[in-house]
Parts: sequence; structure tokens; C-alpha cells
Amino acid sequence: MGEVDNKPNQDNVIDQLLSSISGSDNVVSESIAKEQALIRIRVEKRRAHYVTIIEVDSNDAKSINLEEVAKQLKRKLAAGGTVKDNRIEIQGDHRYKIRKLLLEEGFNEDNIFIDENITVVQNK
Repeated sequence: MGEVDNKPNQDNVIDQLLSSISGSDNVVSESIAKEQALIRIRVEKRRAHYVTIIEVDSNDAKSINLEEVAKQLKRKLAAGGTVKDNRIEIQGDHRYKIRKLLLEEGFNEDNIFIDENITVVQNK
């Protein structure tokens, strides 16, 4: 019968190992970015409703998957929202709940700042 060629199989295993290592590198860099991120949470009153704004420092926003963070917050708060530029907007006043949820997601407590004032945004 002859010899069995295992080389293609080894190449596949090596490719899988390399991709898994590079994939975990993204997870590690995102985890580090979450710990170093500066986050400001504030509330705006627009027309007749409140909107909680979560602003992430622009350098950290590139490393953090804001879409995924927003998705988790919206699900846990049962509220609508969106991601615009380097900020997440969640419908309603959820400042303190969001702070608690961000801590659970791995963000550093010392880098989360909450603005106690409510900004009133006039119709344009």
C-alpha cells in the first residue's frame, strides 16, 4: 500500500492553532482595553424622554467591540438603543444600572464617571 502522507493534516492543525492563538490575542487586547477605558455616563432629556449616553474614550473605543457591549446592555436593561461614533445611547435613565453592568463586563470601576446632572436638549 505504501506510505500515508500526513503533511496536509499537520498543516491544517498548525493553521487551526495559529488562528486560535491570534483569536485569543484579540480577546486579551479587548480585556486590557476594557480595564483602561475611560467611560463617562450622562443623561440627556430629549423632548419627553430620557436617554443615557455612555461615552468611551476614542483610543479605547477602537479596541472594544461597542456593538457587542451595547447589545448586552440593551438586553439586560430591556431597553432600546444605538451606537454612534464612540458612544452608546440607551433609552431611559439607567446611569447606575449601567455602571453595575459595565463592572460585570470587566471595565475598571475607577475609570467610570457618572454625571449627576441631566442635560436638557432642545428641539432643533
